[in-house]
Amino acid sequence: MLLLLLIFAAGSLAVPLQDKCGYESCTQAEPGVLNVHIVPHTHDDVGWLKTVDQYYYGSRNNIQKAGVQYILDSVIKELWQDPKRRFIYVETAFFWKWWMHQSDDVRHKVDVLVRQGRLQFVGGAWSMNDEAASHYQSTIDQFTWGLRKLFETFDTCGIPRVGWQIDPFGHSREFASLLANMGYDGLFLGRIDYQDKMARLQGKNMEMLWRGDDDLGKPSDIFTGVLYNTYSPPPGFCFDILCDDEPIIDDPYSPMFNVDSRVSSFFERISQMSTAYRTNNVLVTMGDDFHYQNAGMWFRNLDKLISYANMKSAKDGLNIKLFYSTPNCYLKAVKDSNPTLPTKQDDFFPYASDPTAYWTGYFTSRPTTKYFERQGNAYLQMAKNLQVLGDLPEHNKFVLNELKSAMGVMQHHDAVTGTEKQHVADDYVRMLDAAVENSLLIARQAFSKLSQGDALKPAIFSYDRCSFNESSCPTSENSRQFVVTIYNPVGWNVLEPIRIPVKKGIYEVYAPNGDKISSQLVTIPEPVLNIPTRNSEATHEIVFIAKLHPLGIKSFYIKKISPKTKRNAEIKRKNDYYGNINDYWKNIHQQTDIEIRNIENEEENREFEEKIPFPMIIGNMEKIIIDKTDINMLKDKQDLPVGVEELERLVGEGNNLLKGNRYLGKNENYPILNEEEMRMLSDEPQLVERPDEYYVENEYLKLRVDNSTGHVTHMLLPDRTTNMRIQMNYWTGFIGDNMEPAHRSSGAYIFRPKTTIPYPLNYKTNTNIHGDIVQEIRADTHEHASSCLRIYKGLNYFEHDFVIGPIDIQDGEGKEYTVRYETNVANRGIFFTDSNGRQMLKRTLNQRPQYNVTLREPIAGNYYPVTNEIYIQDDNTRIVILTDRSQGGSSLEEGSIELMLHRRLLHDDAFGVGEALNETAKNAGLVVRGRHRLLNISPGTNEVLIERKMAIQMHLSPIVFVSNADDVTYETWIKLNNCFKGLKVLPDGVHLLTLEPWSSDKTLLLRIENYLDKSMENSTVDVDLGDIFNNLKILSVRETNLAANQWLENMTKWEWKTENDFSNNSNNYDNVNNNEKVFGKMGNDLKIQVKAKQIRTFLAKYENME
Repeated sequence: MLLLLLIFAAGSLAVPLQDKCGYESCTQAEPGVLNVHIVPHTHDDVGWLKTVDQYYYGSRNNIQKAGVQYILDSVIKELWQDPKRRFIYVETAFFWKWWMHQSDDVRHKVDVLVRQGRLQFVGGAWSMNDEAASHYQSTIDQFTWGLRKLFETFDTCGIPRVGWQIDPFGHSREFASLLANMGYDGLFLGRIDYQDKMARLQGKNMEMLWRGDDDLGKPSDIFTGVLYNTYSPPPGFCFDILCDDEPIIDDPYSPMFNVDSRVSSFFERISQMSTAYRTNNVLVTMGDDFHYQNAGMWFRNLDKLISYANMKSAKDGLNIKLFYSTPNCYLKAVKDSNPTLPTKQDDFFPYASDPTAYWTGYFTSRPTTKYFERQGNAYLQMAKNLQVLGDLPEHNKFVLNELKSAMGVMQHHDAVTGTEKQHVADDYVRMLDAAVENSLLIARQAFSKLSQGDALKPAIFSYDRCSFNESSCPTSENSRQFVVTIYNPVGWNVLEPIRIPVKKGIYEVYAPNGDKISSQLVTIPEPVLNIPTRNSEATHEIVFIAKLHPLGIKSFYIKKISPKTKRNAEIKRKNDYYGNINDYWKNIHQQTDIEIRNIENEEENREFEEKIPFPMIIGNMEKIIIDKTDINMLKDKQDLPVGVEELERLVGEGNNLLKGNRYLGKNENYPILNEEEMRMLSDEPQLVERPDEYYVENEYLKLRVDNSTGHVTHMLLPDRTTNMRIQMNYWTGFIGDNMEPAHRSSGAYIFRPKTTIPYPLNYKTNTNIHGDIVQEIRADTHEHASSCLRIYKGLNYFEHDFVIGPIDIQDGEGKEYTVRYETNVANRGIFFTDSNGRQMLKRTLNQRPQYNVTLREPIAGNYYPVTNEIYIQDDNTRIVILTDRSQGGSSLEEGSIELMLHRRLLHDDAFGVGEALNETAKNAGLVVRGRHRLLNISPGTNEVLIERKMAIQMHLSPIVFVSNADDVTYETWIKLNNCFKGLKVLPDGVHLLTLEPWSSDKTLLLRIENYLDKSMENSTVDVDLGDIFNNLKILSVRETNLAANQWLENMTKWEWKTENDFSNNSNNYDNVNNNEKVFGKMGNDLKIQVKAKQIRTFLAKYENME
């Protein structure tokens, strides 16, 4: 300890301690002069051309010369030598990796630099967040994780005051709102659309007050500045080892002396920059990608530039002052100048860097990575929740933190975006997969403890994670009986269709209380069976509907039974029962002219002479295809010798037994099977010709299908009918040499189709599935794409399951596959997309809210990020599409919604990746499987509440595990606690966004979100935090900002003058007052109010209850 103190004392002698961090450490800007804020910085991508570790350690320099550890080593050394120098750092993932390897002496020096404001953190999240493909929940989590590291290490001096989003490819409104509520005073951006930037430069509108959310009002306002040079130095003034610009040579005896010319050139640059801003302050970024590996080169030249420029200014009376600064200090200087700012209420999407370079392709690029990132978030929320609900050991936090870190990396603007090299994408997946797998330790402990009642008992079940997106699960495929365990991560009851891959057979499904529940066996679609990466023997899926409790766990027991096991169970049934079916059949055939035949005999009977007039669902048979000739043929049901219900039941049972014309005699022994079991044993039970149109339906909606095309034509609800057509298409990517805008290729970043009309996919087969649980319309195309539309019993939406790939590139052209939902909704060129999965923003075809746009790319220029939801509407109907991952979308034609599903391209777009976006697997093009859910609701009604809840449910779908139970009897299983309810049902409008262990003293992090719009009825909701959990008791709470790194009562909001007032609602829905504070009541009162769109964050003391 003495040695440590001596080290600290020795280190502190170098620079006297002056603990003035933050704004107090700033060099004071002077009135009446142009204050030039020199801001040294480095932009360190957390993966892009190299992996995270390759960037940190400086390996693979043949790809890019970059080593983050050397940057931090070098910068700290140079800062320590001169107290006037400043530096900012952004990516906590890299800083923390470096910090953990430093000696006490180096850590002490860093601590001094931070406390004196010489090293300042900006941004401060684990990585520099993408703003298009990222979801607000993951953004909040990764900011919380990075900021917590900084706060716990450097206390209040480690709290960043500004956001630093200099490289993301467009900027979202929700992100601005989140930062404002995390306590940031300002936000600086690098990239905005080139036409927007030109207009802002001309109008001195490069700095503005951005309102992040209309419903939240002032608390979501944040000062926003657009940097002049994106984030690079002024041309000619890059002093890095990676640059070729001339250094400042101040030796008067050298023939290369250039001080005068260099200073004059710099004055010209900053004078030009100053004309774009409204105060006497200019921020000059001095750095770029992975700069400062030799920080001495930079600081030596900057020292000279500042010194000689100030000398010349003083000598010539130029009223220019250069000094080292930071974004924090620049912001303070602007605030002290008290400018009047323009306002902004929309966002900065889409981003174009030139007339043909619309950065809208990355909204969809690498769709499997985007899907896995979404899954990773669900696993993270589950792990955090169960660590608390299960009262699990403290040491589990190691694996929990590993998953937090991996998910933080995935939010990086070259990770979830899909804009990295292929080997880097592979490394992201490796990292996340390992973290998810390790985090299952928490789930398995919680499931075992909550079901068995004792964490010390050996676990009965394995709780295996399966590849359900490939309909693959070795555990269920190879078990005679197995247990399905499901976790529901949302705060309300959920009905969720569960599909478990199995081999063909008869299965029984038992609910947690032991009751046998309805299930249906369906064949796995052929395109899924053919996915190259699929390694499975499953041919079918057992489908059932699970009723799940809030933050609940349920287990279902499923067993495969042999037909012979029930041979004697119903022996009292008469042996001639099925023999009599022959007589029934004879009568029915005579009076109705129905011919039913087995699919397996189809080749022998190619023609149908008798047909029936309407779609007829017979029992639970798996497939039925029906046609019509005489509309009156079955009009009079009462004349039939048996009732229709009896007919359906008998045919359902009888045809399975009478396969191959096998007629049972009265005295013949046979297996006693019920209808469901027979249906499960039959691959293709019945085939009957179809009418011109038919329906798939449930109690909420119908889809009318045109038999001749296999297309859906209408969606019918009790009170309205909507025309509906679902068409899959592809765009052909433009190919060019990228030497000029006209020759720009479509690539990982850029979407640039060759034509303005897509190529439709050609459908070749159409199959229908009918059953008690699910009805499906399956369609395959000639172009390696398939579509499956599903309607489940009891659910008010239909699901579109699609499989795309391998995309054919043998013609030498890249392709970008889309689906277009075509309706008769009169949306007049207006559509709405979500902002990071939260608020909805109005989009108008071919327009921008704040500047006049000219579109040379009318398709790509109208694409927007769809993180979770897109919809169109008219006065009567709103058509909502919910996505299972982030995608690009638009409404290019009246009444239509288009979403891009997959991209495979053969040329790079020349924005740095240096590779074509040509993903492969198993020596073939990558196959993508995904799903959309479509809602048809009435706008302006409480049905919008359903839409909001469904969007959250789609993002946080229940997580399913499967365990072998061959050695666990039903009698053993039923004695377990197979149903756990962690949360009481929350009021409508309330979402438990975060339930996370915070510290070992029984403190947890709690976020309560109101997902309602202010225009909705009863949009302010009361919540009693003391009465929401079933096995936890909240004792006290203290409210923090959104990032949980500052007490809410200590958070202050800067006031700015604006040119104009904000409109009440930028989407023009309602007239609402946005100027009230929405923080709600503070203190330890457990009864709180949560207002529309508000997220309230608390550190809560709690205790577990039995």
